[in-house]
Amino acid sequence: MKLIRPMLVNDAALTACNIPETDHTAWIVGTTYALGDRVRVVGTNIHDIYESLQAANTGHTPASSPTWWLKVGATNRWQLFDQSITSQASNANSIDVTLACTGRVDSVAALNINAASARIIMTDAVDGVVYDKTVSLVSDSGIHDWYAYFYEPVVRKSDFVATDLPPYSAPDLQIILTDTGNTVLCGALVVGFKKDIGGTQYGAKVGIQDYSVKTRDAFGNYSILERAFNKNASYSLLVDKAYVDQLHQLLASYRATPIVYVGSDQYSSTMIYGFYKDFGITIAYPKHSICTIDIEGLT
Repeated sequence: MKLIRPMLVNDAALTACNIPETDHTAWIVGTTYALGDRVRVVGTNIHDIYESLQAANTGHTPASSPTWWLKVGATNRWQLFDQSITSQASNANSIDVTLACTGRVDSVAALNINAASARIIMTDAVDGVVYDKTVSLVSDSGIHDWYAYFYEPVVRKSDFVATDLPPYSAPDLQIILTDTGNTVLCGALVVGFKKDIGGTQYGAKVGIQDYSVKTRDAFGNYSILERAFNKNASYSLLVDKAYVDQLHQLLASYRATPIVYVGSDQYSSTMIYGFYKDFGITIAYPKHSICTIDIEGLT
């Protein structure tokens, strides 16, 4: 299993992005807003959308007036980094982001995406371009024979993780998601430094928690309100004895920080951005221990 410890992305780190930050009009102190009006509030490391909760809404600062304004979420551009998988940044043809990374970086995760291809370019101040790779996001999962190859609908990967970048310190990193002629979507973009914490054992469990509401009336008919869902998983890891104490300390340090867990490179369903609910380490053998960990993804 690998962990991707995320780099904080703020105004200083996001040096370029082709997604315009023009969703809704900017909030103006003297303007009167009606019930349901939405505004954009942008400042230093602030990129939020608010909705008016009352009519005749004048002179109430959105961030400090909870009875007048409801924070809906991040602006379209910053939905890439708002620690939510469901909210997707969108742009026609491509999403093109350049980050001035801080610290060491060797991994990129793009989650809840809809694109045809992904390109990652890493540039070092001294060595120039040290990594440039383009990958197709067409999924071959379930294509087990020629009939399926020719007749099954084309399915794209919803999650993409690259962990083979050279571990340069403070590089510039450009991530390009492309689907010419269509709208490209991305729920979360995570850049960070990976850590291998042990070998994932067979018997791992993956699933989802659905928050949709399904109501059945007296005649047996269902009404369905579709809502978000999140991934979850349970893993058992084989851990070298020399790493037990460090692993215990490492996991404790991320108890309240969402990170990317990659259970296996072979299965994208084991890639989860979220928190662990519980973990335990059993010192079972002279040279190896068993770590069990339950992970709950962000919605």
